Amino acid sequence: MATLIPKLSIDEDSVQFFEDYIRFDVIVGTGEHTSRETRDISIISDDMPEFDHRKFEFDYEKLRKARVFTGWEKGPVELNLLHVYLEESKYYLDTEIVFIGQAFRENGERLPAEELMSDPTLQKVEADILRDYPEKDLALLLLEFKSQLLEEIDSEDEDLVQLQELTKNPPLELNNQILDAIEAALINYFKPEYNKKLNDKFPNVEDHGLRYRSATVQIHPDIMGLKLLSKEKTYLSNERIVSSVSDSNT
Repeated sequence: MATLIPKLSIDEDSVQFFEDYIRFDVIVGTGEHTSRETRDISIISDDMPEFDHRKFEFDYEKLRKARVFTGWEKGPVELNLLHVYLEESKYYLDTEIVFIGQAFRENGERLPAEELMSDPTLQKVEADILRDYPEKDLALLLLEFKSQLLEEIDSEDEDLVQLQELTKNPPLELNNQILDAIEAALINYFKPEYNKKLNDKFPNVEDHGLRYRSATVQIHPDIMGLKLLSKEKTYLSNERIVSSVSDSNT
């Protein structure tokens, strides 16, 4: 999912170093629509359990949204601001879905985030976002799904051979057809802005050749500290996204 999130930045004048932690303010949003949250972050790990945080020097790479701390003999420590914010904030981050696609090569291998960002479709989305939403940042949300069989079918009908093949060894293993159904269900539910702009119509779950009554998708954004929404929908945590096939006889 390509998403729009509020801009995050650090008030560099707020950075304070203490023995066991570093304190700074995160500014969420821009202009009149901003909020400020104070963060106390400890960088102590197994490699440096007794490290005094006052020995660190601080640098903030605004373009990469990264905080870099130097002063440790083994090299600099870099922390991603978005990751730290999601781990530490008590508020859910508004995350507007603008495009949904699959992050797989044809052979089923996952695409790394760096390669995803070179995808022509995402580059088009990114260029439009930077122009139309200067107060927002574009963030990739990578979701991994697990399959669960909700109903078994016992029939000798030849029309059900494909479904029986899919369901004979639950739990199901994800394959291209199931991923297509998940993608179509999510697009039909959220109706993301750029899926509509880049495609003449939204895909229907029943277009993908599977024989079933319905496909049900659940997401757990609260685990990630996110509030998922689009211009059409606001997703309630653990809500079931159900795409039914009304004309199916299975």
